[in-house]
Amino acid sequence: MATQLNEMARSAPKAVRGARPLTEWRDDLITMALAVWPITAMFFDGRNHNNDTGQESFFSLAHMVLYTGATALGLWITWVVVKHQLAAGVNVRRLMIDFSAIPVGYGVAIIGLGILTIAGPWDLIWHELYGFEVGVDAIYSPSHLCLFFGAMLATTTGIRSMWAKQDIAPDLRTFAPVILSAAMFIAVAGFITMYLSAFMTNVTMTTAFVDDLARFDDVRADQSISVNAGLTGYGDDRWAYNFYSVSHGMASMIITGLILLGPTLLIMRRWRVPFGAFTIIFAIFGLLVNIMTEYRDIVLIVPLLLAGVTADVLQQRLGMQRKDGRISLGGIRLAGPAIAAVLWFSYYAVVALKDGIGWEPTLWVGALVVGVMTGFGVAFLIAPPAYGPRLVEAEE
Repeated sequence: MATQLNEMARSAPKAVRGARPLTEWRDDLITMALAVWPITAMFFDGRNHNNDTGQESFFSLAHMVLYTGATALGLWITWVVVKHQLAAGVNVRRLMIDFSAIPVGYGVAIIGLGILTIAGPWDLIWHELYGFEVGVDAIYSPSHLCLFFGAMLATTTGIRSMWAKQDIAPDLRTFAPVILSAAMFIAVAGFITMYLSAFMTNVTMTTAFVDDLARFDDVRADQSISVNAGLTGYGDDRWAYNFYSVSHGMASMIITGLILLGPTLLIMRRWRVPFGAFTIIFAIFGLLVNIMTEYRDIVLIVPLLLAGVTADVLQQRLGMQRKDGRISLGGIRLAGPAIAAVLWFSYYAVVALKDGIGWEPTLWVGALVVGVMTGFGVAFLIAPPAYGPRLVEAEE
């Protein structure tokens, strides 16, 4: 098995020379449309666990819809691969595989399906042996993490497949598989990190939460105690509530920024993205994360929509400076912090109007700076300097 996986990995660069087949647009669209099914069900399952108690059955409605969708997606991807194997003259009845006949982008999807095939029954067995995890523990169950990993590999199929095609400036219809693929990847990544999500656990800076913390005996109230002494004062009657809540709020912005901006800027660098694509991607993510909170924070979709519109406008404006319409490296580095600024400034404005900001200006202004800096950092990772020695490239 390991040898076969290594062979699959080595054959990937052949796609550049056209040695491996490319799928049709229709196949990619169906693949990604089917991926929406289990991912949406995953959010409804998460909603049940986060908002209700007594979830003690593996055979819940959300689970059934999720696994049915995953099965449908798996069968479709299998058919796409088998179809190209038959076209290459492979005798699939003998379980033979020609790795050079696996469509570009679908090899990793097969690995993802393999992981899901193992993780699904494992999840059932795990719950039978250890019961159902409570609260944060559920996310980090080993079987759940494998399910998430397999889902991420499968849901990025649209991006990988379309990446290999020569089209640089697709229209919105042609770009649909990438839009769905990016939205599903961001959704799964956001789901895994839901407890460090600015859109699912967005309470630490609110007035009510800060007032609630004030009722506890926090080490911050004693200015004669250093931060280190407060954190390591094991066994005393005080706890660093403020320290951990502020750290959570800052970390949530960083993690959420990475999840949103990483795929956005990578896609922006690869294609001349049709106007409206990023707004759709961010809107889909906003609708999915609000399933988790039962839509009590639906107003937070406004910052996501504004960030998506900003990305679309920058894509169009900055792309006009080049003949192929794509953004330059410098444009990517500008777009990253610009999108982040719109996202977080509008985010804090909405939170202030809805729940109030309990943090002092020292914190919330600093948080905005952290959010913009994260956008700048992601942009430099996606668009590193073009001068100097070439990046290390894998040998054939």
